[in-house]
Amino acid sequence: MRRSLAITMTGIAFTFGVFVGLLIQLPVITLPTNDPRDGVSLHLDELQTGHLIDGQNELNNVLDTSNTQDDKGKIVDQFQPAGHRKQLSISNPLSSLRPSRHGVVFARNNGTSDYIEPNTLQTGRIINHYQDQKQSKGSLHEDGLTKDTQVKITNADLNVVSPKNIVSEIFWTNDVENMCPSGFNHGDHTSWKDKVNSVKIVKMGEGCGRMQNRMLTFRDASKACARYRLNTDQMQGEIYSYYLSKLLKIANVPPSSLKLLDSKSDQWLSVRPEIANAQWPDDRVIIVTKWIDNLKPSFIPLEFRGEDKNLYPSKELGQKSKDSLCDLLQWSDLVIFDYLTANLDRVVNNMFNKQWNDQMMNSPTHNLERSTSGALIFLDNESGLFHGYRLLEKYSSYHKSLLNSLCVFRKSTASEIERLHLSGSIGDELHKLFTDSEPFHRYIPKIPRKNIQVLQQRVGDIYNQIQKCRTKFS
Repeated sequence: MRRSLAITMTGIAFTFGVFVGLLIQLPVITLPTNDPRDGVSLHLDELQTGHLIDGQNELNNVLDTSNTQDDKGKIVDQFQPAGHRKQLSISNPLSSLRPSRHGVVFARNNGTSDYIEPNTLQTGRIINHYQDQKQSKGSLHEDGLTKDTQVKITNADLNVVSPKNIVSEIFWTNDVENMCPSGFNHGDHTSWKDKVNSVKIVKMGEGCGRMQNRMLTFRDASKACARYRLNTDQMQGEIYSYYLSKLLKIANVPPSSLKLLDSKSDQWLSVRPEIANAQWPDDRVIIVTKWIDNLKPSFIPLEFRGEDKNLYPSKELGQKSKDSLCDLLQWSDLVIFDYLTANLDRVVNNMFNKQWNDQMMNSPTHNLERSTSGALIFLDNESGLFHGYRLLEKYSSYHKSLLNSLCVFRKSTASEIERLHLSGSIGDELHKLFTDSEPFHRYIPKIPRKNIQVLQQRVGDIYNQIQKCRTKFS
């Protein structure tokens, strides 16, 4: 009897030990505790690969997913409070997890990446960006939503629009342009300059990129990013790139203006101590750029990711959602803009770093954000036209491969390229626009002639690409 009891107790102890051992070995990743999204933990051996979970809900309103998967691993729409930590079930290890200041980004083993915006858990919508159709058991919509995903999906969620005409020859049609966000207009730029020149600054602090920069708050509560640099060509690159975008009628660069620092003036009086702490001397020019709230990360479209990347006129464009078409419309301008400026800090950044991280093309695009309207915001262009030109020999192949992949253009952008190529006047026009628009232009050196020659040559490269596309697809 005692022997049987001993054997039984030994068996129980062994089973309990195995169970505890398995629990201990479960890998857990926890987002950094100094992040606003603190309190998100992931059990990597349980979470279904490809699903993105937002971690920006308040700690007292988090998700308990203990009962949110059926026996096939599908996420179902069941949300309830679960204490102070979120536990997410996963079925296959993900290739990598990257916390983002906007949410959580997963890079998956099949070479794609996923992101869910901050309100995902609250609304119950699961968006799996760029999901490989072969990986999905259900049919895949353009935005990555599968029919077998058990969440409530409305037509507004899918945002599917099918204009009768997507492309005319090699140009986006008016139907596509009219349904997409228009970006910053002339009124936005004019009102911004008026504000920078007259509205009192009531607060100045960090939180605007590099350590020399400062966030400014105006009396009306609007904000600006003030860029201060000792390096002259970084100031030139930023402000001239901005005016180049205006010359080309590309509406994605935020309104910017030169401002001469005068800490004794009434406009700056409230922040004089902060100016001293920043060690900004008077009579130095800064660039003041409109601050855009509620930006989200933007990803490189599939058409520009792979070695065989291309955006050509094709019937597949007719199967795109409104959001996807509007992204591609804006990316066709981005490729041209970054080629002209030889910008290194955006898509080329991802392309170059792919040699060390094969998931870089699936990562959020550097210095490119999405506004609440869906407009893409081209940020931080200070490497353009100057620093980028000095490094052309090293990076020109990346710029060229992106340009060669583009054969659908915004008609207005292509028209400006053709005009500037045939006139050979881009240097004169850019300088005139800058000097006419900026009262403090004399504090910024003129673009050197050799840089203008490079810019004019790159206008010619884009013109030739447009002609090549005309021959191929018209």
